[in-house]
Amino acid sequence: MESIPPSYAPSPPSPSYSPSPPSPSYSTQLLPGEQTVEETRRQSPQALNTGVFRRITDSTTLVLRDQQPGSITPVYGRNGLVRGHISLRSSEGLVEVTLKLEGHLRLETSGAAITTLVASDSYSLWSSSSTEPYVNLQPLPPSFEHKLATCTYTLSVVVSRPRRFLSSFRSSDCLVVPVCYHPRSRPRTPMLPSDVPFMTTVKSSPEEWHQLFIPSSQVYPLSETIPFHLQMRAPSSSLAPFINKSAPKHGLPVLSSEEITIRVYLLRQVVVKIFEEQKLSNQIIGEGKLTYSSPLPDNHHSYCNVPLGEGIDCLDWDGELRYTEDVTVGSFATNPLSVRDFIVLSLEPLQPLKCPLLASKHLHPIRLVTDPWSDHAVTW
Repeated sequence: MESIPPSYAPSPPSPSYSPSPPSPSYSTQLLPGEQTVEETRRQSPQALNTGVFRRITDSTTLVLRDQQPGSITPVYGRNGLVRGHISLRSSEGLVEVTLKLEGHLRLETSGAAITTLVASDSYSLWSSSSTEPYVNLQPLPPSFEHKLATCTYTLSVVVSRPRRFLSSFRSSDCLVVPVCYHPRSRPRTPMLPSDVPFMTTVKSSPEEWHQLFIPSSQVYPLSETIPFHLQMRAPSSSLAPFINKSAPKHGLPVLSSEEITIRVYLLRQVVVKIFEEQKLSNQIIGEGKLTYSSPLPDNHHSYCNVPLGEGIDCLDWDGELRYTEDVTVGSFATNPLSVRDFIVLSLEPLQPLKCPLLASKHLHPIRLVTDPWSDHAVTW
């Protein structure tokens, strides 16, 4: 039986569409009335180290790659790879070529110094009898120099040959190069830009601040300033000494009335503990600069005449902490040695017997790291 295909009516014509309007143009530049709600600042990848370090003696040449051009000391980070080559003037009678990495921590105690071996790795680069390398895997402190403690590392090339008349004994030529161990670290979250007003961000992003007020991550890179906000709440008469402007001859907000100083600064504390003895050293590594963050109250001229206990007012300052010392090592802690960092708020009467206000000092622990936050993968 022959089948007849069904008949289909022609499809209606496709509707006509008008072209879509062009996409609006976007720009990072703010127009009048616009403001930035949130911003992620991307960090450009760091340039690769393309320099070469060389150390040449009469018998041995050591070449280390992946260094900064012109560096006088090789630098390696956490899980760093030592790449290079060794050239010998003569291979006659050669028994073994060994590469050694050693680290020493020297601690100063009362009247004596104690040196501890913190790293001792040995790699046999060539041997007439095969041996397994010895590797000591443990967290290491960074290269560090202080009056209480010094941590140093050396890379040694040991070339062993038999003695001329006693072949069962070896003679060794040793080339020793000081190296710098500089493990890098960074915050887990970005820090708000220092040019954003505090009152704007504390309302829209209160989680970004931590009282003093400081950025809530409490982990800050050595390459960036640290914004903070200071608010003082007290009876009006107690706030009166703080209203005068800062004396311009001081880098700190020392009041022209010379009654009291307000100071916010960065304090580094080096602690060495050996047995039951503990030694501590403090160093100021950064200073804060304060400016009034809002207009003074209209009645601030009458603060001095208000009796104690009548009403609570507040004064607000914005500030930035800037490093005044050349700090390259972040906060760290090992068994006998720890390097701690603090943001310190200090209120100190210049004439304690005459000033009605008492001295006060608050230390808030923070962590300093070597690198800023980044949203791209970094191999260290």
